[in-house]
Amino acid sequence: MYKSLVIKVGTNVLTRPDGRLDVTNISHLVDQIAGLKRAGISLVLVSSGAVGAGREVLGAQEDFGEVARRQVLSAVGQVRLMELYRQLFAGHGLYCAQVLATKGDFRDDLHADNMLNCFRALLLDDVVPVVNENDVVAVSELMFTDNDELAGLVARMLKVDALVILSSVDGLYDGPPEAADSRLIQEVDAGDSSVLRFVQEKKTSFGRGGMASKLEVAIQTANADIPVLLGNGRRQEVLLNLSRGTWPGTVVRKVNEARSE
Repeated sequence: MYKSLVIKVGTNVLTRPDGRLDVTNISHLVDQIAGLKRAGISLVLVSSGAVGAGREVLGAQEDFGEVARRQVLSAVGQVRLMELYRQLFAGHGLYCAQVLATKGDFRDDLHADNMLNCFRALLLDDVVPVVNENDVVAVSELMFTDNDELAGLVARMLKVDALVILSSVDGLYDGPPEAADSRLIQEVDAGDSSVLRFVQEKKTSFGRGGMASKLEVAIQTANADIPVLLGNGRRQEVLLNLSRGTWPGTVVRKVNEARSE
């Protein structure tokens, strides 16, 4: 069984079709994370959803530019999102903490060391770090491609046992996920670039990333000896499979990697 994890949850898992927060599904995910904590698993949560939370509070903001609109929605939404996480984790007797980052924090050795020390201290105190991009200051070259990239960097920084990326599909398919004859690819060799031909270009409605981004991050992370599990965050008890030694999605790993789960 994995002893340490980074779990990334995408926007379309955390929000409803109208872009507002899906509190029911967020609560279900927190219940599962609490279950993993009780099983002795150390974990970091990389969470999207701040812009959606801001949209819930302010509604559509159309009177200024796209970048400023995202900054405002994120700034307001982070407060709403973290308060929700605080309440839900408190229901399980757990504390959570907010960690905001930009790509520059991983490029600067001092910033990276400070962030690593913060993560270690939080995990030592059994606090759940909730990580997101700092959209208020992250523009142009400071922006991550999406939170998949952020999650991969955090996973490699902490050298965890596995990275879990949850989206609104079960994983990588050999055709369009909605097609009846498409089959889920259960295991991907990180050294086999031919799997890229299966990537569908379509992205879900509110997220910045897509399967191409997820697979790129997964291959980079797996080649750093950290397996990556792609799964559907709306599947009932998807995370609890981690403590059962099974995974109902796609696993990306090095073919010569020792399997410890």
